[in-house]
Amino acid sequence: MERKREGIVKMRRPTPSEQTGISVADGVMVIITQAFCPNGHNLVRRQDVVFDGYPGVSLFVEAGDWSGEVILSPIHGDHSKVGMNREIKEGVRVNIKCPECEVEFPKIADCNCGGDGDLIGIYLSPALKEGDMVGVCNILGCYRSRVMDSWELLSEFVEEEE
Repeated sequence: MERKREGIVKMRRPTPSEQTGISVADGVMVIITQAFCPNGHNLVRRQDVVFDGYPGVSLFVEAGDWSGEVILSPIHGDHSKVGMNREIKEGVRVNIKCPECEVEFPKIADCNCGGDGDLIGIYLSPALKEGDMVGVCNILGCYRSRVMDSWELLSEFVEEEE
């Protein structure tokens, strides 16, 4: 499986803690090992869907008249996903919710993707701290995202300017 990895910027190693849902593999890959909804449900819950041996992050996605569970690769910068089998046009705004309780995730910033997108925040620890989050854009086809550890930018994926 080929991955698009350009655009990943490693800023620093995450805080060494069993409570943080981030690990660094091979010195360059940022891997989400745990993720939580605003109600505390663990989103790394499916051991049957793995990406390079790591279980994915499950989300409930609503896109137009389609809705269902989508499992994202936990490797930051890897755009692989499982579950969205139907062709949905890029640029569509999607609603992203917890697959267990269907609570929506908080907006943490505007996305500069040009599609009027928002970066929504997924918590990285059961403590639900705003400074420990993954931000993903809610516009289908926009892969801008960031990983924050204790309010410091650990990794960010941005598309290169053409």
